[in-house]
Amino acid sequence: MIHFIIIVLFLGALSASDFQPSKSDLNSALRMNGNYKVWVFFEDKELNKKSLNFMLNEVSNKLHYKTKKRRSKVRSSSMVDIRDIPVSRENIEEIQSTGAIICMESKWLNAVSISASFEQISAMSNLFCVKNIIPVRRGKRKIPNQSHRNFKLNRTTQIDYGESHDQLDQINVIDAHSSGYTGQGIRILILDTGYLKDHEAIPNDQIVGEWDFVNNDGETQNEDGDPVTQHKHGTQTLSILGGRIEGTLYGSAYESEFLLGKTEDESQENPIEEDWYVAGLEWGEENGAEIVSSSLGYIDWYSQEDLNGTTAIITLAVNTAIENGMVVVTAVGNSGSDGIVAPADAFNVIACGAVNLEGNIAPYSSNGPTSDGRIKPEVCARGVNTFCAGVSNTSAYGYENGTSFSTPLVAGAVACILQAHPDWTPEQIREALLETASNSNSPDNQYGWGIINVEEAIDYTFSNNNSPMNYSISNIFPNPFNHTTHFSVNVYQTSNITLKIFDIYGREIEIVWSGVKENREYQFHWNANGLASGIFFVNLQGANGSITKKMCLLK
Repeated sequence: MIHFIIIVLFLGALSASDFQPSKSDLNSALRMNGNYKVWVFFEDKELNKKSLNFMLNEVSNKLHYKTKKRRSKVRSSSMVDIRDIPVSRENIEEIQSTGAIICMESKWLNAVSISASFEQISAMSNLFCVKNIIPVRRGKRKIPNQSHRNFKLNRTTQIDYGESHDQLDQINVIDAHSSGYTGQGIRILILDTGYLKDHEAIPNDQIVGEWDFVNNDGETQNEDGDPVTQHKHGTQTLSILGGRIEGTLYGSAYESEFLLGKTEDESQENPIEEDWYVAGLEWGEENGAEIVSSSLGYIDWYSQEDLNGTTAIITLAVNTAIENGMVVVTAVGNSGSDGIVAPADAFNVIACGAVNLEGNIAPYSSNGPTSDGRIKPEVCARGVNTFCAGVSNTSAYGYENGTSFSTPLVAGAVACILQAHPDWTPEQIREALLETASNSNSPDNQYGWGIINVEEAIDYTFSNNNSPMNYSISNIFPNPFNHTTHFSVNVYQTSNITLKIFDIYGREIEIVWSGVKENREYQFHWNANGLASGIFFVNLQGANGSITKKMCLLK
Protein backbone atom coordinates (compact mmCIF):
# COMPACT_ATOMS: atom_id res chain seq x y z
CA MET A 1 0.00 0.00 0.00
CA ILE A 2 0.98 3.49 0.70
CA HIS A 3 4.51 4.11 1.66
CA PHE A 4 5.19 0.46 1.93
CA ILE A 5 1.79 -0.15 3.47
CA ILE A 6 0.19 -3.24 2.08
CA ILE A 7 -3.40 -3.87 3.01
CA VAL A 8 -6.07 -6.16 1.77
CA LEU A 9 -9.60 -6.78 1.07
CA PHE A 10 -11.38 -9.85 2.09
CA LEU A 11 -13.46 -11.93 -0.14
CA GLY A 12 -15.49 -14.23 1.92
CA ALA A 13 -18.91 -13.04 0.87
CA LEU A 14 -21.86 -13.93 3.03
CA SER A 15 -24.67 -15.05 0.78
CA ALA A 16 -27.67 -13.08 1.88
CA SER A 17 -30.26 -15.47 0.47
CA ASP A 18 -29.19 -18.72 2.14
CA PHE A 19 -26.79 -17.78 4.94
CA GLN A 20 -27.28 -16.49 8.44
CA PRO A 21 -23.99 -14.95 9.59
CA SER A 22 -22.38 -16.03 12.84
CA LYS A 23 -20.13 -13.80 14.88
CA SER A 24 -17.16 -15.91 13.86
CA ASP A 25 -17.89 -15.04 10.22
CA LEU A 26 -17.44 -11.37 11.10
CA ASN A 27 -14.39 -11.73 13.37
CA SER A 28 -12.03 -10.04 10.93
CA ALA A 29 -14.39 -7.24 9.93
CA LEU A 30 -13.42 -3.68 10.75
CA ARG A 31 -15.11 -2.52 13.99
CA MET A 32 -16.56 0.96 14.50
CA ASN A 33 -17.83 1.83 17.99
CA GLY A 34 -18.64 -1.81 18.61
CA ASN A 35 -20.39 -2.29 15.25
CA TYR A 36 -19.17 -4.29 12.28
CA LYS A 37 -18.27 -2.56 9.00
CA VAL A 38 -19.55 -4.49 5.96
CA TRP A 39 -20.39 -4.07 2.29
CA VAL A 40 -23.97 -4.85 1.30
CA PHE A 41 -24.52 -5.70 -2.38
CA PHE A 42 -27.97 -5.39 -3.96
CA GLU A 43 -29.72 -7.59 -6.51
CA ASP A 44 -30.53 -4.72 -8.90
CA LYS A 45 -31.32 -1.00 -9.05
CA GLU A 46 -35.11 -1.40 -9.00
CA LEU A 47 -35.72 0.36 -12.33
CA ASN A 48 -38.09 -0.43 -15.16
CA LYS A 49 -36.92 0.17 -18.72
CA LYS A 50 -38.59 3.60 -18.96
CA SER A 51 -37.10 4.84 -15.70
CA LEU A 52 -33.71 3.43 -16.64
CA ASN A 53 -33.62 5.22 -19.98
CA PHE A 54 -34.71 8.50 -18.34
CA MET A 55 -31.97 8.30 -15.71
CA LEU A 56 -29.33 7.29 -18.26
CA ASN A 57 -30.19 10.37 -20.31
CA GLU A 58 -29.91 12.56 -17.21
CA VAL A 59 -26.53 11.09 -16.31
CA SER A 60 -25.28 11.48 -19.89
CA ASN A 61 -26.24 15.16 -19.96
CA LYS A 62 -24.28 15.82 -16.75
CA LEU A 63 -21.05 14.05 -17.73
CA HIS A 64 -17.86 16.12 -17.48
CA TYR A 65 -16.54 16.94 -20.96
CA LYS A 66 -13.28 15.12 -20.19
CA THR A 67 -15.27 12.09 -19.05
CA LYS A 68 -17.22 12.09 -22.32
CA LYS A 69 -14.05 12.42 -24.37
CA ARG A 70 -12.36 9.58 -22.48
CA ARG A 71 -15.33 7.22 -22.59
CA SER A 72 -15.83 7.81 -26.30
CA LYS A 73 -12.54 5.99 -26.95
CA VAL A 74 -13.76 2.75 -25.38
CA ARG A 75 -17.53 2.80 -25.94
CA SER A 76 -18.96 2.02 -29.33
CA SER A 77 -22.51 2.97 -28.35
CA SER A 78 -23.85 4.73 -25.25
CA MET A 79 -21.62 6.90 -23.07
CA VAL A 80 -23.39 5.56 -19.98
CA ASP A 81 -24.77 2.30 -18.64
CA ILE A 82 -26.55 0.99 -15.55
CA ARG A 83 -23.39 1.34 -13.42
CA ASP A 84 -23.70 5.13 -13.75
CA ILE A 85 -27.09 5.06 -12.00
CA PRO A 86 -26.99 5.67 -8.23
CA VAL A 87 -27.93 2.93 -5.79
CA SER A 88 -31.71 2.61 -5.39
CA ARG A 89 -33.04 4.84 -2.60
CA GLU A 90 -35.61 2.16 -1.80
CA ASN A 91 -32.83 -0.36 -1.20
CA ILE A 92 -30.91 2.09 0.98
CA GLU A 93 -34.04 2.81 3.02
CA GLU A 94 -34.55 -0.93 3.56
CA ILE A 95 -31.02 -1.18 4.97
CA GLN A 96 -31.57 1.88 7.15
CA SER A 97 -34.80 0.34 8.47
CA THR A 98 -32.68 -2.25 10.30
CA GLY A 99 -30.93 0.57 12.21
CA ALA A 100 -27.70 0.26 10.23
CA ILE A 101 -25.69 3.41 9.39
CA ILE A 102 -24.80 4.02 5.73
CA CYS A 103 -21.10 4.96 5.40
CA MET A 104 -20.50 4.97 1.63
CA GLU A 105 -22.39 4.26 -1.58
CA SER A 106 -20.93 2.74 -4.76
CA LYS A 107 -23.00 3.05 -7.92
CA TRP A 108 -20.44 0.98 -9.87
CA LEU A 109 -20.72 -1.98 -7.49
CA ASN A 110 -24.41 -1.39 -6.66
CA ALA A 111 -23.49 -1.60 -3.01
CA VAL A 112 -23.20 0.36 0.23
CA SER A 113 -20.74 0.06 3.08
CA ILE A 114 -22.45 0.18 6.46
CA SER A 115 -21.82 0.13 10.19
CA ALA A 116 -24.16 -2.32 11.92
CA SER A 117 -24.55 -4.68 14.85
CA PHE A 118 -24.59 -8.45 14.45
CA GLU A 119 -28.36 -8.45 14.90
CA GLN A 120 -28.83 -5.78 12.23
CA ILE A 121 -26.64 -7.67 9.74
CA SER A 122 -28.63 -10.83 10.43
CA ALA A 123 -31.85 -8.94 9.75
CA MET A 124 -30.68 -7.42 6.48
CA SER A 125 -29.44 -10.82 5.23
CA ASN A 126 -33.12 -11.75 4.93
CA LEU A 127 -34.06 -8.73 2.84
CA PHE A 128 -35.18 -9.55 -0.69
CA CYS A 129 -33.08 -6.74 -2.20
CA VAL A 130 -29.78 -7.93 -0.66
CA LYS A 131 -27.55 -10.13 -2.81
CA ASN A 132 -24.57 -10.66 -0.52
CA ILE A 133 -22.62 -9.18 2.36
CA ILE A 134 -18.83 -8.78 2.55
CA PRO A 135 -16.87 -7.56 5.59
CA VAL A 136 -14.83 -4.36 5.24
CA ARG A 137 -11.31 -5.24 6.29
CA ARG A 138 -8.07 -3.61 7.21
CA GLY A 139 -4.57 -5.05 7.28
CA LYS A 140 -1.25 -4.33 8.88
CA ARG A 141 1.64 -2.23 7.68
CA LYS A 142 4.47 -4.09 6.00
CA ILE A 143 7.58 -1.93 5.72
CA PRO A 144 10.73 -3.16 3.98
CA ASN A 145 14.16 -2.11 5.10
CA GLN A 146 14.54 1.44 3.91
CA SER A 147 16.56 4.57 4.35
CA HIS A 148 15.79 8.16 3.71
CA ARG A 149 17.31 11.52 4.49
CA ASN A 150 15.84 14.97 4.45
CA PHE A 151 17.87 17.86 3.22
CA LYS A 152 17.66 21.18 1.41
CA LEU A 153 19.56 21.33 -1.83
CA ASN A 154 21.77 24.26 -2.67
CA ARG A 155 20.13 26.22 -5.44
CA THR A 156 21.80 27.15 -8.69
CA THR A 157 20.67 29.66 -11.20
CA GLN A 158 20.61 27.02 -13.94
CA ILE A 159 17.26 25.48 -14.85
CA ASP A 160 17.71 21.73 -14.49
CA TYR A 161 16.16 18.59 -12.98
CA GLY A 162 18.33 18.59 -9.87
CA GLU A 163 18.36 15.36 -7.88
CA SER A 164 15.37 14.02 -9.83
CA HIS A 165 17.39 13.84 -13.06
CA ASP A 166 18.52 10.22 -12.77
CA GLN A 167 15.11 8.72 -11.96
CA LEU A 168 13.60 10.55 -14.95
CA ASP A 169 16.47 9.80 -17.28
CA GLN A 170 16.24 6.08 -16.48
CA ILE A 171 12.76 5.94 -18.07
CA ASN A 172 13.70 8.32 -20.90
CA VAL A 173 11.07 10.86 -19.91
CA ILE A 174 13.50 13.78 -20.18
CA ASP A 175 13.65 13.25 -23.93
CA ALA A 176 9.85 13.27 -23.99
CA HIS A 177 9.87 16.58 -22.11
CA SER A 178 12.31 17.96 -24.65
CA SER A 179 9.85 16.98 -27.38
CA GLY A 180 7.13 19.01 -25.65
CA TYR A 181 5.37 16.15 -23.83
CA THR A 182 5.07 17.18 -20.19
CA GLY A 183 1.54 15.97 -19.41
CA GLN A 184 0.00 19.34 -20.25
CA GLY A 185 -3.80 19.16 -20.43
CA ILE A 186 -3.95 15.63 -18.97
CA ARG A 187 -5.98 15.19 -15.75
CA ILE A 188 -4.58 12.74 -13.17
CA LEU A 189 -6.36 11.40 -10.07
CA ILE A 190 -4.07 10.64 -7.12
CA LEU A 191 -5.40 8.49 -4.26
CA ASP A 192 -3.24 8.75 -1.16
CA THR A 193 -2.94 9.96 2.45
CA GLY A 194 -3.18 13.71 2.09
CA TYR A 195 -1.02 16.49 0.67
CA LEU A 196 1.12 19.37 1.94
CA LYS A 197 -0.07 21.79 -0.70
CA ASP A 198 2.05 24.56 0.82
CA HIS A 199 5.24 22.74 -0.15
CA GLU A 200 7.26 24.76 -2.64
CA ALA A 201 7.38 21.86 -5.14
CA ILE A 202 3.61 21.32 -5.27
CA PRO A 203 1.94 22.98 -8.30
CA ASN A 204 -1.10 24.47 -6.59
CA ASP A 205 -2.33 26.19 -9.73
CA GLN A 206 -2.60 22.75 -11.38
CA ILE A 207 -4.79 21.21 -8.66
CA VAL A 208 -8.27 21.33 -10.21
CA GLY A 209 -10.16 19.48 -7.47
CA GLU A 210 -9.73 17.69 -4.14
CA TRP A 211 -11.77 15.68 -1.63
CA ASP A 212 -11.00 14.26 1.78
CA PHE A 213 -12.91 10.95 1.95
CA VAL A 214 -11.70 10.32 5.50
CA ASN A 215 -13.28 13.47 6.94
CA ASN A 216 -15.80 14.04 4.14
CA ASP A 217 -14.74 17.57 3.27
CA GLY A 218 -12.94 19.46 0.52
CA GLU A 219 -9.54 19.92 2.21
CA THR A 220 -6.79 17.33 1.64
CA GLN A 221 -4.05 19.20 3.52
CA ASN A 222 -3.66 18.41 7.22
CA GLU A 223 -6.48 19.71 9.41
CA ASP A 224 -7.04 19.88 13.17
CA GLY A 225 -7.09 16.34 14.53
CA ASP A 226 -5.01 14.81 11.72
CA PRO A 227 -1.75 13.09 12.74
CA VAL A 228 1.41 14.95 11.76
CA THR A 229 2.23 12.19 9.23
CA GLN A 230 -1.19 12.30 7.51
CA HIS A 231 0.08 14.24 4.49
CA LYS A 232 3.54 12.67 4.19
CA HIS A 233 3.06 9.87 1.67
CA GLY A 234 0.66 11.79 -0.56
CA THR A 235 3.04 14.75 -0.74
CA GLN A 236 5.87 12.42 -1.73
CA THR A 237 3.98 10.69 -4.54
CA LEU A 238 2.47 13.95 -5.85
CA SER A 239 5.91 15.57 -6.01
CA ILE A 240 7.37 12.62 -7.95
CA LEU A 241 4.58 12.98 -10.47
CA GLY A 242 3.93 16.72 -10.63
CA GLY A 243 6.67 18.54 -8.67
CA ARG A 244 8.36 21.54 -10.27
CA ILE A 245 11.27 23.37 -8.68
CA GLU A 246 14.16 24.50 -10.85
CA GLY A 247 17.46 22.84 -10.01
CA THR A 248 15.87 20.59 -7.38
CA LEU A 249 12.90 18.45 -8.42
CA TYR A 250 10.77 17.86 -11.50
CA GLY A 251 7.96 15.35 -11.76
CA SER A 252 7.53 13.04 -14.71
CA ALA A 253 4.40 14.99 -15.78
CA TYR A 254 4.98 18.38 -14.21
CA GLU A 255 2.42 20.24 -16.34
CA SER A 256 -0.54 17.90 -15.77
CA GLU A 257 -3.78 18.74 -13.96
CA PHE A 258 -4.37 16.99 -10.64
CA LEU A 259 -7.37 15.70 -8.71
CA LEU A 260 -6.36 14.89 -5.13
CA GLY A 261 -8.22 12.21 -3.19
CA LYS A 262 -7.41 11.63 0.48
CA THR A 263 -8.36 7.99 1.10
CA GLU A 264 -6.25 6.86 4.05
CA ASP A 265 -6.49 7.61 7.75
CA GLU A 266 -2.96 7.59 9.23
CA SER A 267 -4.34 7.86 12.78
CA GLN A 268 -5.32 4.22 12.76
CA GLU A 269 -2.97 1.44 13.73
CA ASN A 270 -4.23 -0.46 10.71
CA PRO A 271 -4.98 2.29 8.20
CA ILE A 272 -7.24 2.43 5.16
CA GLU A 273 -10.69 1.32 4.29
CA GLU A 274 -11.51 0.05 0.85
CA ASP A 275 -14.73 2.01 0.59
CA TRP A 276 -12.81 5.27 0.53
CA TYR A 277 -10.72 3.92 -2.34
CA VAL A 278 -13.80 2.94 -4.37
CA ALA A 279 -15.47 6.28 -3.64
CA GLY A 280 -12.30 8.09 -4.71
CA LEU A 281 -12.21 6.24 -8.03
CA GLU A 282 -15.83 7.05 -8.80
CA TRP A 283 -15.34 10.71 -7.82
CA GLY A 284 -12.27 11.05 -10.03
CA GLU A 285 -14.01 9.41 -12.98
CA GLU A 286 -16.97 11.77 -12.66
CA ASN A 287 -14.61 14.75 -12.59
CA GLY A 288 -12.81 13.93 -15.81
CA ALA A 289 -9.68 12.10 -14.62
CA GLU A 290 -7.91 10.32 -17.46
CA ILE A 291 -5.22 8.61 -15.39
CA VAL A 292 -5.21 7.17 -11.87
CA SER A 293 -2.00 7.03 -9.82
CA SER A 294 -2.43 5.00 -6.65
CA SER A 295 0.20 3.48 -4.40
CA LEU A 296 -2.36 1.55 -2.34
CA GLY A 297 -2.63 -2.21 -2.02
CA TYR A 298 -4.49 -4.84 -0.04
CA ILE A 299 -3.31 -8.35 0.87
CA ASP A 300 -3.24 -9.52 4.49
CA TRP A 301 -6.30 -11.79 4.49
CA TYR A 302 -6.26 -12.77 0.91
CA SER A 303 -4.66 -15.82 -0.40
CA GLN A 304 -2.73 -15.29 -3.60
CA GLU A 305 -5.36 -17.55 -5.24
CA ASP A 306 -7.89 -14.76 -4.74
CA LEU A 307 -5.86 -12.35 -6.88
CA ASN A 308 -7.48 -13.33 -10.18
CA GLY A 309 -8.86 -10.02 -11.43
CA THR A 310 -12.46 -10.79 -10.48
CA THR A 311 -12.54 -11.05 -6.68
CA ALA A 312 -11.34 -8.05 -4.63
CA ILE A 313 -13.75 -5.15 -4.31
CA ILE A 314 -11.13 -2.58 -5.27
CA THR A 315 -10.06 -4.76 -8.20
CA LEU A 316 -13.65 -4.79 -9.48
CA ALA A 317 -13.75 -1.00 -9.14
CA VAL A 318 -10.45 -0.63 -11.02
CA ASN A 319 -11.74 -2.92 -13.78
CA THR A 320 -14.74 -0.61 -14.14
CA ALA A 321 -12.52 2.50 -14.21
CA ILE A 322 -10.46 1.01 -17.04
CA GLU A 323 -13.60 0.01 -18.93
CA ASN A 324 -14.59 3.69 -18.68
CA GLY A 325 -11.35 4.65 -20.44
CA MET A 326 -9.17 5.50 -17.44
CA VAL A 327 -5.54 4.37 -17.38
CA VAL A 328 -4.93 2.98 -13.88
CA VAL A 329 -1.35 2.82 -12.60
CA THR A 330 -0.84 1.05 -9.27
CA ALA A 331 1.91 -0.35 -7.05
CA VAL A 332 2.55 -4.09 -7.35
CA GLY A 333 3.36 -4.31 -3.63
CA ASN A 334 6.36 -4.56 -1.29
CA SER A 335 6.19 -8.24 -0.33
CA GLY A 336 8.85 -9.69 -2.64
CA SER A 337 8.36 -13.38 -3.26
CA ASP A 338 5.27 -13.44 -1.02
CA GLY A 339 3.28 -12.12 -3.99
CA ILE A 340 1.35 -9.14 -5.30
CA VAL A 341 -1.45 -7.05 -3.82
CA ALA A 342 -4.90 -6.03 -5.04
CA PRO A 343 -5.70 -4.11 -7.24
CA ALA A 344 -2.48 -4.97 -9.10
CA ASP A 345 -4.36 -8.09 -10.27
CA ALA A 346 -6.96 -6.05 -12.20
CA PHE A 347 -7.26 -6.63 -15.94
CA ASN A 348 -5.35 -4.11 -18.08
CA VAL A 349 -4.08 -2.25 -15.02
CA ILE A 350 -0.42 -1.12 -15.12
CA ALA A 351 1.20 -2.56 -11.98
CA CYS A 352 4.62 -1.11 -11.16
CA GLY A 353 7.67 -2.78 -9.70
CA ALA A 354 10.69 -1.02 -8.18
CA VAL A 355 14.30 -0.98 -9.44
CA ASN A 356 17.42 0.83 -8.27
CA LEU A 357 19.54 3.29 -10.24
CA GLU A 358 21.42 0.41 -11.90
CA GLY A 359 18.17 -1.17 -13.04
CA ASN A 360 18.21 -4.09 -10.60
CA ILE A 361 14.92 -5.17 -9.06
CA ALA A 362 14.46 -4.24 -5.39
CA PRO A 363 14.24 -7.33 -3.13
CA TYR A 364 10.94 -6.09 -1.68
CA SER A 365 9.29 -5.46 -5.08
CA SER A 366 6.46 -8.03 -5.27
CA ASN A 367 6.66 -10.96 -7.67
CA GLY A 368 3.76 -12.26 -9.73
CA PRO A 369 1.97 -13.97 -11.27
CA THR A 370 -1.74 -13.50 -10.64
CA SER A 371 -3.57 -16.68 -9.71
CA ASP A 372 -4.89 -16.96 -13.27
CA GLY A 373 -1.36 -16.88 -14.66
CA ARG A 374 -0.85 -13.29 -15.81
CA ILE A 375 2.63 -11.79 -15.47
CA LYS A 376 3.07 -9.16 -12.74
CA PRO A 377 4.37 -6.50 -12.52
CA GLU A 378 3.76 -4.99 -15.94
CA VAL A 379 6.66 -2.53 -15.83
CA CYS A 380 9.29 -1.01 -13.54
CA ALA A 381 10.73 2.37 -12.63
CA ARG A 382 12.97 3.65 -9.87
CA GLY A 383 11.62 2.77 -6.43
CA VAL A 384 14.95 2.63 -4.56
CA ASN A 385 16.13 6.00 -3.25
CA THR A 386 13.55 7.86 -5.30
CA PHE A 387 13.92 11.61 -4.84
CA CYS A 388 10.84 13.48 -3.64
CA ALA A 389 9.48 16.26 -1.43
CA GLY A 390 9.51 15.91 2.34
CA VAL A 391 7.13 17.33 4.93
CA SER A 392 9.37 18.42 7.82
CA ASN A 393 9.04 21.88 6.30
CA THR A 394 7.78 23.40 3.05
CA SER A 395 11.21 23.19 1.41
CA ALA A 396 12.27 19.73 2.61
CA TYR A 397 13.37 16.91 0.28
CA GLY A 398 14.58 13.37 0.66
CA TYR A 399 14.83 9.83 -0.73
CA GLU A 400 12.29 7.05 -0.28
CA ASN A 401 11.99 3.32 -1.11
CA GLY A 402 9.05 1.27 -2.31
CA THR A 403 6.83 0.48 -5.28
CA SER A 404 4.77 3.43 -4.00
CA PHE A 405 7.40 5.68 -5.54
CA SER A 406 7.97 3.94 -8.86
CA THR A 407 4.21 4.20 -9.48
CA PRO A 408 3.94 8.01 -9.89
CA LEU A 409 6.96 7.99 -12.21
CA VAL A 410 5.07 5.59 -14.49
CA ALA A 411 1.80 7.49 -14.14
CA GLY A 412 3.55 10.65 -15.28
CA ALA A 413 5.02 8.77 -18.22
CA VAL A 414 1.50 7.71 -19.19
CA ALA A 415 0.42 11.36 -19.11
CA CYS A 416 3.19 12.26 -21.56
CA ILE A 417 2.11 9.42 -23.88
CA LEU A 418 -1.54 10.44 -23.65
CA GLN A 419 -0.65 14.04 -24.45
CA ALA A 420 1.13 12.80 -27.57
CA HIS A 421 -1.70 10.38 -28.48
CA PRO A 422 -5.00 11.61 -26.97
CA ASP A 423 -6.96 9.01 -28.98
CA TRP A 424 -5.14 6.00 -27.51
CA THR A 425 -7.18 3.68 -25.28
CA PRO A 426 -5.93 2.25 -21.95
CA GLU A 427 -5.16 -1.04 -23.70
CA GLN A 428 -3.12 0.72 -26.37
CA ILE A 429 -1.15 2.78 -23.85
CA ARG A 430 -0.47 -0.36 -21.83
CA GLU A 431 0.69 -2.24 -24.92
CA ALA A 432 2.99 0.61 -26.01
CA LEU A 433 4.60 0.75 -22.56
CA LEU A 434 5.06 -3.01 -22.34
CA GLU A 435 6.35 -3.59 -25.83
CA THR A 436 8.99 -0.83 -25.61
CA ALA A 437 10.22 -1.68 -22.09
CA SER A 438 13.66 -3.14 -21.42
CA ASN A 439 12.53 -6.75 -20.86
CA SER A 440 9.85 -6.95 -23.55
CA ASN A 441 11.46 -9.90 -25.34
CA SER A 442 11.38 -12.11 -22.24
CA PRO A 443 8.93 -10.78 -19.62
CA ASP A 444 8.99 -12.46 -16.22
CA ASN A 445 7.41 -12.17 -12.79
CA GLN A 446 10.17 -10.03 -11.29
CA TYR A 447 10.65 -7.26 -13.84
CA GLY A 448 7.51 -7.81 -15.93
CA TRP A 449 8.23 -6.28 -19.31
CA GLY A 450 10.97 -4.20 -17.69
CA ILE A 451 11.93 -0.53 -17.23
CA ILE A 452 9.76 1.74 -19.34
CA ASN A 453 11.05 3.93 -22.16
CA VAL A 454 8.70 6.88 -22.59
CA GLU A 455 10.15 8.25 -25.80
CA GLU A 456 9.98 4.85 -27.54
CA ALA A 457 6.45 4.28 -26.24
CA ILE A 458 5.37 7.57 -27.82
CA ASP A 459 6.82 6.39 -31.14
CA TYR A 460 5.29 2.90 -30.91
CA THR A 461 3.45 1.45 -33.93
CA PHE A 462 0.64 -1.06 -33.41
CA SER A 463 0.25 -4.33 -35.26
CA ASN A 464 -1.05 -7.79 -34.49
CA ASN A 465 2.49 -9.08 -34.44
CA ASN A 466 3.38 -6.59 -31.71
CA SER A 467 0.59 -7.74 -29.43
CA PRO A 468 1.74 -9.40 -26.18
CA MET A 469 -1.16 -11.86 -26.66
CA ASN A 470 -1.70 -14.44 -29.40
CA TYR A 471 -5.42 -13.81 -29.21
CA SER A 472 -7.98 -11.05 -28.61
CA ILE A 473 -11.71 -10.41 -28.00
CA SER A 474 -13.57 -7.88 -30.13
CA ASN A 475 -16.94 -6.84 -31.57
CA ILE A 476 -19.20 -7.58 -28.59
CA PHE A 477 -22.64 -6.84 -30.04
CA PRO A 478 -25.16 -5.95 -28.92
CA ASN A 479 -23.81 -4.47 -25.71
CA PRO A 480 -25.88 -3.78 -23.62
CA PHE A 481 -27.92 -6.84 -24.65
CA ASN A 482 -31.17 -8.62 -23.85
CA HIS A 483 -30.74 -12.39 -23.44
CA THR A 484 -28.19 -12.98 -26.23
CA THR A 485 -24.96 -11.28 -27.32
CA HIS A 486 -22.17 -12.18 -29.73
CA PHE A 487 -18.42 -11.61 -29.74
CA SER A 488 -15.39 -12.36 -31.89
CA VAL A 489 -12.21 -14.12 -30.79
CA ASN A 490 -9.18 -13.52 -32.97
CA VAL A 491 -6.42 -16.13 -32.73
CA TYR A 492 -3.15 -14.94 -34.28
CA GLN A 493 -1.20 -18.12 -33.55
CA THR A 494 -2.58 -21.62 -32.87
CA SER A 495 -3.33 -21.60 -29.14
CA ASN A 496 -5.01 -23.59 -26.38
CA ILE A 497 -7.62 -21.15 -25.03
CA THR A 498 -10.44 -21.13 -22.51
CA LEU A 499 -13.40 -18.76 -22.80
CA LYS A 500 -15.45 -18.18 -19.62
CA ILE A 501 -18.24 -15.90 -18.40
CA PHE A 502 -18.08 -14.36 -14.90
CA ASP A 503 -20.52 -12.16 -13.01
CA ILE A 504 -19.49 -8.91 -11.30
CA TYR A 505 -18.75 -10.80 -8.06
CA GLY A 506 -16.17 -13.02 -9.75
CA ARG A 507 -18.35 -16.11 -9.85
CA GLU A 508 -17.91 -18.37 -12.88
CA ILE A 509 -21.19 -18.55 -14.83
CA GLU A 510 -20.29 -20.65 -17.86
CA ILE A 511 -17.39 -22.13 -19.84
CA VAL A 512 -18.12 -21.13 -23.43
CA TRP A 513 -15.13 -22.90 -24.98
CA SER A 514 -12.00 -24.78 -23.90
CA GLY A 515 -9.55 -26.25 -26.37
CA VAL A 516 -7.20 -25.53 -29.28
CA LYS A 517 -8.05 -22.91 -31.90
CA GLU A 518 -6.06 -22.27 -35.08
CA ASN A 519 -5.00 -18.95 -36.59
CA ARG A 520 -8.25 -17.21 -37.63
CA GLU A 521 -11.32 -15.35 -36.31
CA TYR A 522 -14.08 -17.24 -34.42
CA GLN A 523 -17.63 -16.18 -33.57
CA PHE A 524 -19.25 -17.06 -30.25
CA HIS A 525 -22.63 -16.26 -28.76
CA TRP A 526 -23.85 -16.30 -25.18
CA ASN A 527 -27.42 -16.72 -24.00
CA ALA A 528 -28.11 -15.19 -20.58
CA ASN A 529 -31.65 -16.53 -20.21
CA GLY A 530 -32.50 -17.04 -16.56
CA LEU A 531 -30.04 -14.43 -15.30
CA ALA A 532 -30.95 -11.06 -13.82
CA SER A 533 -29.84 -7.75 -15.35
CA GLY A 534 -26.30 -6.79 -14.44
CA ILE A 535 -22.64 -6.63 -15.45
CA PHE A 536 -20.86 -9.73 -16.76
CA PHE A 537 -17.33 -10.38 -18.02
CA VAL A 538 -16.12 -12.58 -20.85
CA ASN A 539 -12.61 -13.83 -20.06
CA LEU A 540 -10.22 -15.32 -22.61
CA GLN A 541 -7.37 -17.30 -21.04
CA GLY A 542 -4.34 -18.74 -22.83
CA ALA A 543 -0.71 -19.69 -22.26
CA ASN A 544 0.59 -16.11 -22.28
CA GLY A 545 -2.12 -14.36 -20.27
CA SER A 546 -5.78 -13.44 -20.20
CA ILE A 547 -8.08 -10.78 -21.64
CA THR A 548 -11.37 -9.67 -20.14
CA LYS A 549 -14.20 -7.60 -21.63
CA LYS A 550 -17.35 -6.23 -20.01
CA MET A 551 -20.93 -6.96 -21.08
CA CYS A 552 -24.12 -5.43 -19.73
CA LEU A 553 -27.35 -7.46 -19.57
CA LEU A 554 -30.47 -5.26 -19.59
CA LYS A 555 -33.91 -6.88 -19.50
